Amino acid sequence: MKNMDCLYLEIYSDPILGGKVTVPLQTLISLFILDFVKSPAVELRLIPSAASEKQGFQARLRHPFKVTKLEDAPTCAKNCILPVVEVGADKTCVAGLCAVLRQVVKSTLKEHPGHFSRALLGFREGCLMACAEASTWTRFCEVDIIAATQQTLKVPCFHSPVTFPRDLVRFEHHMSQPLRIHNVRKVRQDHAKVADSELDHCFAEGPSLTLADMIILPCVHMLLSFVDSVYLKEHLPLVRKWLGLMRQQPGVEDALEQVVVRPQSKVLDSMFVQYIVPEVPNQSLYKSDPRRYKSKARTFTRQDELDESLLKVPVAPEYESNPFGFDVSFDWEAVPQEANPQGGQLLESRLERKGQQLENLAKAALKLAQNGDVIVDFCSGAGHLGIILAHFLPRCTVILLENKEESLKRARLRVNKLNLSNVTFYQCNLDYFKGPFDIGVSLHACGVATDLVIQRCIHQGACFVSCPCCYGSVQDNHQLSYPRSSLFQNTTLTLRDYLVIGHSADQTHDEHNHKTNQGKKCMAIIDTDRCTQAKEAGYRVHMSRLVPETCTPKNNLLVGVPKERHFLM
Repeated sequence: MKNMDCLYLEIYSDPILGGKVTVPLQTLISLFILDFVKSPAVELRLIPSAASEKQGFQARLRHPFKVTKLEDAPTCAKNCILPVVEVGADKTCVAGLCAVLRQVVKSTLKEHPGHFSRALLGFREGCLMACAEASTWTRFCEVDIIAATQQTLKVPCFHSPVTFPRDLVRFEHHMSQPLRIHNVRKVRQDHAKVADSELDHCFAEGPSLTLADMIILPCVHMLLSFVDSVYLKEHLPLVRKWLGLMRQQPGVEDALEQVVVRPQSKVLDSMFVQYIVPEVPNQSLYKSDPRRYKSKARTFTRQDELDESLLKVPVAPEYESNPFGFDVSFDWEAVPQEANPQGGQLLESRLERKGQQLENLAKAALKLAQNGDVIVDFCSGAGHLGIILAHFLPRCTVILLENKEESLKRARLRVNKLNLSNVTFYQCNLDYFKGPFDIGVSLHACGVATDLVIQRCIHQGACFVSCPCCYGSVQDNHQLSYPRSSLFQNTTLTLRDYLVIGHSADQTHDEHNHKTNQGKKCMAIIDTDRCTQAKEAGYRVHMSRLVPETCTPKNNLLVGVPKERHFLM
């Protein structure tokens, strides 16, 4: 029997084929797209939840399904926030709404290469590939519009005047922005050859229907369904035009009517309702759009501003003389070729320095590890660090967690060549992983990712071994805020001050530049805040520099150990 990809969705009520079922909004959107694509290549598994039906939305089931209790579900479905796809024979776990729906389309194309759904993946199949922490657009589709829909529709009724959800207005402004797509000039020229009309921003990402439209559609449909009124026409004209165009697309209306059921929310006296449109910056939701509002997170350091910010830092950073694990022996001769950086397709010029970086983190993790431990290599890339640990720790389980599909493919090839049976693969952002683990490692997880790793380790009570990177890209987001520790928060140090220090911390790449030492000081301040946060959570923390320091300009090593954790000294 062929190994089909399995899609695991959460439900709140008992399902009946062809009947109604109460589900989370993420499940409703997944069912809608699954019905639109009509994929025969995906097996649907529904996992009942303990949540109340009152928290959910109604949908109809037309795709064949099986009900699976959570305790009987595979480990990947238990370890991640649903929805989740377990990919066929290789058992890679894909989590996160955008990544899961991309995989549903790709699973369909694997069986039917000419399937119409390929267009949903957009230019070079890159639609919604970036993670929500890095992409304003992915965050809008995966987090913001869903949260706005859930919050709005949980209210049973509304009285006039009604205030539109801010994220609905954000989408209206987004649709008013100039067309921003790859090869926009060529696309305009090709369009002019077949049509007299001007090429405009008719779909969410430009002139063509993509997966982003299909995710947003159920949310907008439900939001507008309860404010349907003759007085609505003057408001949100571009969203209404987009909605009308969407419903004209082949298969959309059928899927929408069969899957999405209008919510119970309603507006009292809807014929006479007044609407309030909240003030929202008129900007694109594309992060690269030059018209996008530049917040204070985009910082260019002025020396006087940095000097003023440094005066507010509450504690002087302190380094240990040797990195944690310095006393652990490490023999590169015992590392097979495929576990060596040479087996990871690295450039020759990077091999020596990459090996030195890996050795520092591997020695720290080897000192902490105990038989039976689960070790997560966060932002693992091609698995350079995790594969080394899996080789030296055959009695431990190593999880390679990475949101880039191609990187995980390279890692899997190396793991297969090494015949390692203790490695599993998770293609997702780290905030969708909720499984238990004992040690979290990360090498040069950029900016916010390092803090998400440390936060996840603290919540799990796990050790962390981290070498941070990209200090200048830290910024408040839907997962965390800065500063991280109470010590730093309870000062006059503002978010702006923190970002100024972080921006200066990235000026460490030129040893002949007079700002390099200042940059290293700022690196130490940001990492001291991180370490202090862990200390406040009951951790023993070690901050040092990699050996040799020249192996990378971002050479701080942070190790946190819960006080109850014992390891060989």
